[in-house]
Amino acid sequence: MSNDAASLAQTADDSMAAQQGAARSGRYLYAVVNAAQAGLCDGLVGVGEGSVYAISDGQVAAVVSDVPNQRIRPERRNLAAHQAVIKGLMDEVTPLPMSFGNIAGDAEEIRGILRANQDAFLGQLQRLEGKVEMGLRVLWEVPNIFEYFIHINNRLRALRDELFRGGREPSQADKIGLGRAFDRALNEERTRHTATVTDLLAPLCAEIQANEPREEREVMNLAGLVARDAQAAFEQGVFEAAKLFDNDYSFDYNGPWPPYNFVSAELSGR
Repeated sequence: MSNDAASLAQTADDSMAAQQGAARSGRYLYAVVNAAQAGLCDGLVGVGEGSVYAISDGQVAAVVSDVPNQRIRPERRNLAAHQAVIKGLMDEVTPLPMSFGNIAGDAEEIRGILRANQDAFLGQLQRLEGKVEMGLRVLWEVPNIFEYFIHINNRLRALRDELFRGGREPSQADKIGLGRAFDRALNEERTRHTATVTDLLAPLCAEIQANEPREEREVMNLAGLVARDAQAAFEQGVFEAAKLFDNDYSFDYNGPWPPYNFVSAELSGR
């Protein structure tokens, strides 16, 4: 083979390898920011120790890093890297944070998503500007939640006593009915207490959201969208709310966090 032919063959091989490499790579998505803030991601290190950069279109930008075009496992190091990038952005601005594991294709695909959702992203960024998410979780701190409700709820206690009167063993249907009555009492108390705390904290938040309880002992799981300079006022509000409850309840507030609970515009990758 002549030198020219060998050179052409090598060039073709290199081009094919580059195309295959591009096909195997993806863009891991961390957040959306205003295009004017795109430089804030410079120096951040993302998943797989990849350099973080921005892809802009119009007035918005996606914060990304290059990764293999495959599913990223939710291992501790990957989760930590994802959160570190979001935290690095949060130190300066409030981004639209993406959930873990979103991967898009090439830069043009991302620009297309940004272009198609420009107005939605800008609206979300304006709504969240200068704010952070604060959380409040309230639990019943009692040894046995069922026995606690038997003690505080007259109707539930009367039903329990009737079913077990004289030492008899209730039927399976009776036990199911008692369980349903317990669930109703539990949810009634949750609703009542959540309304009390929400009414007190709402004036301190731009928005407040009640999430579904994650366990039986959980009374409420609230997320508040709070101005950065109003975090101390929110914390004081939590202390005031806690004074309305006795020692059977524990209050745990946390934050500031990226406003995951208040992002409704999705940047869809895979």
